[in-house]
Amino acid sequence: GDMFAESGADAESSTTETQGFPPVGFWVAVVFIALVAAPALSLLALTFMSRNAIGLIKGSLWFSIILCGLSAVVLLPLAPPAGIVYAVFTVCLIWYARRVQNRIPYAASNLKCGITVLKTNLGLGLVSIGSMVGLLGYCMGWAWGFAGLMQLDVMFVSSSASWNVEKSSQDETDLSTVGSVVVFFFMLSFYWTHQVLRNIVRATVSGVVGTWWFSPLEATSFCSTAVSGSFIRSTTYSFGSICFGSLIVAVLHMVRNSLRSAQNNRNLGLVRCIVVCIMTYIERLVEYFNKWAYIYVGLYGYGYVDAGKKVISLFKTRGWQTIIADNLVNRLLGIMSLTIGLLTGVCTLFAAFLVEEFESKQGWMGIGFGVGFFIGIILSGMFMGLVSSAVDGIIVCYAEAPKELEDSHPAIAQEMSQTWAEAWGDLAGPAVIALGGGLGVV
Repeated sequence: GDMFAESGADAESSTTETQGFPPVGFWVAVVFIALVAAPALSLLALTFMSRNAIGLIKGSLWFSIILCGLSAVVLLPLAPPAGIVYAVFTVCLIWYARRVQNRIPYAASNLKCGITVLKTNLGLGLVSIGSMVGLLGYCMGWAWGFAGLMQLDVMFVSSSASWNVEKSSQDETDLSTVGSVVVFFFMLSFYWTHQVLRNIVRATVSGVVGTWWFSPLEATSFCSTAVSGSFIRSTTYSFGSICFGSLIVAVLHMVRNSLRSAQNNRNLGLVRCIVVCIMTYIERLVEYFNKWAYIYVGLYGYGYVDAGKKVISLFKTRGWQTIIADNLVNRLLGIMSLTIGLLTGVCTLFAAFLVEEFESKQGWMGIGFGVGFFIGIILSGMFMGLVSSAVDGIIVCYAEAPKELEDSHPAIAQEMSQTWAEAWGDLAGPAVIALGGGLGVV
């Protein structure tokens, strides 16, 4: 009797364990559906945005206003200071939306032009995927190497204080001089590599935009010569410029994170907080500057310093009065990425529902949705990032060579010229409009 009771208990425990953790078939189905749904939805989104660019940009503005207003209403009774801040943001967004109404058609024409470049050169998606795979592989090797080094006694002041999971919360002051240097360079290499891989993609997209602008016959297929040539230039001839600019941002990021981690110390805590805030704005300013510098690196093959001079020269010659920092396009791209993530999560939710009988997987549906949402956000973010880089390249090309667009793409040139006139009236020449600034919703 005891034997049967034990076997029955073991079977029940095994059944509970099986029900608690999804089987391999569940993960295969969910991941497969997500990997198919997210790119398909992203391509559909590109077509939808191209056909309804003006309406979607207006809708994204009002979505931001409504979201910010609802946040203010919810937070006012719970946390009045935060509610007041969101209320002020809501008023500012309403004022902003009213002021940029006449500029939306021009932003929409830039968006449609950038989508056209991407859809005719979809091989750029492979470059972006390759960059992500490379970053993932680097992160795995980085983590393995870092964990191995932290097991060495020389890394700590006390030879018996080797690093492990239980002691991972010890203060950084326990690190020896050698350990501090090693940790610093390991963290710097992580941030630097991330920046380099991202900027390689950006410079590659800019090069493809330039080829499409000046030599359209070379940029009309999935893996056109424009895609391969731009990628080769970004990873060889322009690689030093990309690494140099990326190193500046990585160092600033390291300094800011070091100061932020030191804020727990009460000594000069307020000063550190102020310095962190200043460093954050400096880092964002440098990233914004690099964003345009890499456009010139990808378009013309300039070195980083020369590209920076070209950016400053362009801004000065156009006049700061005609340089408007609008984030209309990137706001829309952020909302579209979030929407695609949610739709992908819905698709994988149904996949989780259909894997096996309903009784055994009530907790799996949430897992399926979460996995699909995460994969959808990542893959759609890659596509929307490519569109953002293409739009920035279009902006610079139209500011510097509008006549060439009339020769290569007369219909697009006519639309951009018309929307430019509606947005800026009698201002002479096209101004640089920075449609970027992050993929935030608000």
